[in-house]
Amino acid sequence: GQEMLVLVLVLVVLQFEAAGTRGEELHLYHREEENVVLPCNSPSSSYPCSIIYWLYYRDTSKTHLEVKNGKVVQSSPRASRLNMDSSCSLTINNITADDAGLYICRPGSESHPSSDGFVYLSVLTISDSDPTKEDFTLRCSLRKYGGLDSCSEKSFRWLDETGTELTGKNYDRSSRQRCYSSLTVKHQSDENRRFTCQFVEGNKVKVEAQHIQGYK
Repeated sequence: GQEMLVLVLVLVVLQFEAAGTRGEELHLYHREEENVVLPCNSPSSSYPCSIIYWLYYRDTSKTHLEVKNGKVVQSSPRASRLNMDSSCSLTINNITADDAGLYICRPGSESHPSSDGFVYLSVLTISDSDPTKEDFTLRCSLRKYGGLDSCSEKSFRWLDETGTELTGKNYDRSSRQRCYSSLTVKHQSDENRRFTCQFVEGNKVKVEAQHIQGYK
């Protein structure tokens, strides 16, 4: 009798844990202006795309419905850049920093959260300021989902055209939705120079962007 009670308790605990788990998670890193494919990585193995919902969260405060029953919601500000293919993946064309966030693929409006597939999209941008001055500043920014942790220290790496790491005047900061790095460099020649900003996580380069600075 006691062994049976223990077995029942174990089964109840296992069922509770299974019911409380979330779906699969995927983290994607891309540069601004790229086309991105977000796979529907729902753990549910068999479902028609005609029941798929794609939800978007920039942060934890508001939900945006992008796809309903397999069709792009035309009232979405991004409707002209969205497309869902035959594998239920969501394509976003010409992404901007404002597209960064959490995307959830949900098979049906009434499905259990354990059936959801989670795709976190982070977008890297690079720009310069005051390029006509003797010193100019390069800025690199990674926009991400506001519900994630802030970036760790030394998340950015700057390289010149030879692949040498630049360690000049740089300034890094981070918030829930954005990680930011700036680098101040001097004009050194009349030739074009190429600067690369890399976002590094766990000692691996997740995404990089280049900026070519011309001198006249």
